[in-house]
Amino acid sequence: MIMISKDEAILMLKAEGCSEKVVKHCINVSNYAKEIALRASKNINLDLYLVEIGAILHDIGRSKTNSIQHGIIGATILRDKGIDEKIVLICERHIGSGIDKNDANLFGLPPKNYIPETIEEKIVCHADNFFINGEKVGFEIVIARFKRELGENHSSIRRLLALQEELKNYL
Repeated sequence: MIMISKDEAILMLKAEGCSEKVVKHCINVSNYAKEIALRASKNINLDLYLVEIGAILHDIGRSKTNSIQHGIIGATILRDKGIDEKIVLICERHIGSGIDKNDANLFGLPPKNYIPETIEEKIVCHADNFFINGEKVGFEIVIARFKRELGENHSSIRRLLALQEELKNYL
């Protein structure tokens, strides 16, 4: 397992070809995810390193595509570099509120669940949702966007609400 610093993770994004916009987004998500994790760490056992570095690297796949495939592509890039599998899974499972096996099939992804499982995965996934077009927004805007893009009754809405409920005391 390779341990890398925040600066090394940022350099990795740039070396892989991520735009400055993506790099800035990843830094913003990492800062917010770390804030959430610091508050949560008073009540929950979690790994701050995984949250910080996982959030920096969560969109490394955007160096190749901006499609829904970027999580899987990013996970492949990180595995090829020997990055800790726990960070790889943060990248792979961060899309929206996670993607279940049925939706993975509809989106043309390999058939499995891409739903965040660990507290670190959940924090990074949810922190990512709060940044739209470079700005941090409130949960009302996040939920409205999900409903607009996916429909009122999509399973992702239920997962988003569950993430919000689980993490609300730390946001």
